[in-house]
Amino acid sequence: MKIVRNEGAGGPLPLAMTDDANPMTALVVEDEMLCRLEIRDLLEADGYAVVEAGSAAQALDRLDGSVVLVVTDVRMPGPMDGLALAREVMRRRPDMAVVVVSALVAPRPGDLPEGVPFVARPYLESRLHQAIGQALAARDAHE
Repeated sequence: MKIVRNEGAGGPLPLAMTDDANPMTALVVEDEMLCRLEIRDLLEADGYAVVEAGSAAQALDRLDGSVVLVVTDVRMPGPMDGLALAREVMRRRPDMAVVVVSALVAPRPGDLPEGVPFVARPYLESRLHQAIGQALAARDAHE
């Protein structure tokens, strides 16, 4: 069993556990705990090991070679929002799958890199799955 340790601004976050020796790892970037848990639970049910971050700065610190998917909210604390984070992640790792979600902010044309889908909240679980599929397909097309 692999255990992924997460640290948040308020201390330790729940651990992600999986029986898969080489799970796909997703990074969930969300400052609101309930929203972060909702996305984490959905991704873990899909077989991902999940690493969590409460800000863009934390996310960039946790972005390593094991992460294949980033799901980020737009609004979060600090100088970098989720739109800027998506652009920076794609600049650093053009092979990365990224999905942006928000209840309050909709991206304007040109705000998101090519191949990065946006999902408005509240969303159906099927819509988030569809966006993840689109982001993974865009990543696979890039490789």
